[in-house]
Amino acid sequence: MQQTVRARVACLGEPLVLVSAAGDPHPAGAELNVAVGLAGLGVPASLLGRLGADEYGVLIRAALQQRGIDDSAVETDPARPTGSYSKVTGTDAAGERTTTSRYARAGSAASAMGPDFLDHDEVSAALAAAAIVHCSGITAALSDTCRALMCRLLTDRPGIPGLVSFDVNWREQLWPDADPAVVLDLADRADLVLVGADEAARVAGTGDPVALRRVLPSPATLVVKDGARRAVAVDRDGVTTEVPALRVDVVEPVGAGDAFAAGYLSGLVRGDGTATCLRRGHIGAAATLTVATDWAPPPPAGTLQRLLACSPPEWSATTVTAAGFALPEGM
Repeated sequence: MQQTVRARVACLGEPLVLVSAAGDPHPAGAELNVAVGLAGLGVPASLLGRLGADEYGVLIRAALQQRGIDDSAVETDPARPTGSYSKVTGTDAAGERTTTSRYARAGSAASAMGPDFLDHDEVSAALAAAAIVHCSGITAALSDTCRALMCRLLTDRPGIPGLVSFDVNWREQLWPDADPAVVLDLADRADLVLVGADEAARVAGTGDPVALRRVLPSPATLVVKDGARRAVAVDRDGVTTEVPALRVDVVEPVGAGDAFAAGYLSGLVRGDGTATCLRRGHIGAAATLTVATDWAPPPPAGTLQRLLACSPPEWSATTVTAAGFALPEGM
């Protein structure tokens, strides 16, 4: 059982359904994944978005309620459908496993969100109650009205007393003709920015944390996730904190970034230091890398606490597979 906290995190974005190769639906979507991860870690979470009045919408709402995620700010659109996507896996020229997402979200219920969505009673109540509001660049790509919503959220922060967290989540399929400067501008208005080194190179021309800090000078903290190598946090004064990634037998990579965000935010609301927040992020990402779906349960509470307290050599010696976390003997 994970230790619970009182601080709430509100996640704003599009809930989706992931349709497997066999046709089985599974709740997904970046912000939904973060909310699920937070709830599993004992952090009260709410989701803000829109669903269609369809089977996928019913499935998602039931999954949220089953996990104790507040869905009062998830609206139902009677005319537009719930968004969905599927995964296509393969290997690249180097023999590495690849995953491509195919989206069916044009004209979805969530794509109809606009700036006034933030003024709806249940939405504004969720924003006001949150210690952290988490969002991503994906929402801005859904439609012109969603882009205007994100601009208002990050600029005006209507009724938001807490921090705003922004995961860049650059998706070329959703931005076929767009200038990455749009997402960079949004990111620079947030308090916390999370970005993968590879996507930062595509969006900003560099994946180097210090160089990227010069591109994004305003956020209090910039976190750069460098795949299987490390995660680096850089504050406004240029102070860096680096934690190496755990060694993982990867099954599927999609969702790992969202799990990292959930882990990091779970530490932030607990008042943990930056290094501990980064460890929490790595632990969440590692667990999700070992499953084929978009999220995985966290390790048992005892294992989690040992991972957070262990020495750097013990941390580096830990391995993660579908069977779980294998800590060095004696821990």
